[in-house]
Amino acid sequence: MSDQAAGLRAYANQRRDKVALVTIGHPTPQAVTATCERLASLSGLAWETLPLAVGEVTTAQRSSPHWGIWVAAGAEGLQRAYRELKQWSQRERLPRLLVIRDPASGGDMPLGNLVDTARRFLAVELVVDPAEWLAQTRPSSERRS
Repeated sequence: MSDQAAGLRAYANQRRDKVALVTIGHPTPQAVTATCERLASLSGLAWETLPLAVGEVTTAQRSSPHWGIWVAAGAEGLQRAYRELKQWSQRERLPRLLVIRDPASGGDMPLGNLVDTARRFLAVELVVDPAEWLAQTRPSSERRS
């Protein structure tokens, strides 16, 4: 199975067109690499990140359905992510956001409160599982039945 995934990643990296993942926050290079590789293995497409600058959203960023938010480890990381979500949700109608985490944290950080709070108070949907997020953000013509 890993040979198939490696083949998909190699194919995706050879393609000139890449799918943009618009990112809120400042993920570490390791988190960006891990997230883009995971998305490539799931979708067969090459991914690149388009970081958002406060107050500036380009047409390419706005038109992309693929957005994510960096959530650093610890309580401070959760608080920072919530503040950024609040700030962005007041300016933009945010699509479903993939939660981008540091691969070193092992994925054991509890995110339930952040996910619930974002949904209830900001009307923003956060998705922790990349496969679930991809299934929800693909155009209906690309979804498998």
